[in-house]
Amino acid sequence: MEHKALSKVGVVTNLVLVLAGCFNYVPTDFTTVPVGEDIRLVVNRERVPDLSELTLQDDPAPTLQGTLERREDASLIVRIPVGRRAEGFHSVALGQAIQVHPDAIISAELRVLDGFKTAGIIAGMIAGATTLLLLGMDAMSDQAPLPQPDPPDFRMRLISIPIG
Repeated sequence: MEHKALSKVGVVTNLVLVLAGCFNYVPTDFTTVPVGEDIRLVVNRERVPDLSELTLQDDPAPTLQGTLERREDASLIVRIPVGRRAEGFHSVALGQAIQVHPDAIISAELRVLDGFKTAGIIAGMIAGATTLLLLGMDAMSDQAPLPQPDPPDFRMRLISIPIG
């Protein structure tokens, strides 16, 4: 039972590590970003009044990282994650919707899947699993050999009854 739990933890840990390294941010035009995509915006603090609601640093050009929720008029509504609330086994991501006007955006980046990093991480995981498998097989071969049947010289017929 404990082995299954450990294997599940290992699978989840590897999945998180793989997915964390597989993404990259590329510069983009914020007007072409589809709704629901993850974006990173560098904005002018004075032109985004909703930033005072978030506990960000006092950077004059803060970076907002979140999901483009919708477009209203000429502005973007970006949902910024601020925490998680756990209710038993269920957890809910808490976010703050921030309205960003186009003139407040200094630069915009879109989160995309990086195929080269993904292939490298998968190849590394396969190499690691193969190494562990080979090391395990080598450790098992160092154990004492299983007993073999006796050679024919040691076999003696104590009782022989001819039939027929």
